[in-house]
Amino acid sequence: MLSYAKTVSAKPLPDYKVAVVFNNGQSGIFDCKYLLDYEISAPLADYNLFNQVRVEHGTLCWPNDIDVAPETVWEASEKQYTSELLAV
Repeated sequence: MLSYAKTVSAKPLPDYKVAVVFNNGQSGIFDCKYLLDYEISAPLADYNLFNQVRVEHGTLCWPNDIDVAPETVWEASEKQYTSELLAV
C-alpha cells in the first residue's frame, strides 16, 4: 500500500496551479492544467471557478462536483520544503 499525505489547505495560483499544504507539514505546487483536458473538469478554465478551490476531507474540490483525490495531489505535486509559499 502506498503512503500519501492528505491536503489540509489550498491556495489558487496563476497558470492553473494550486499551492497546497499536507498533513505531514510538507507543502507543494499541484499543476491542474491537465484537468482542462477532461470534460468534467474543463469548466475550471474559467479562473473565477478555478479560484474557488477548497479542501474537503483531504481532497481538492471545486463547485460542480469537480475534485482531485488526495493521493493524486500528493503524488503529482512538486514538493516544497518551506512553508512561506503558503499563507492560507
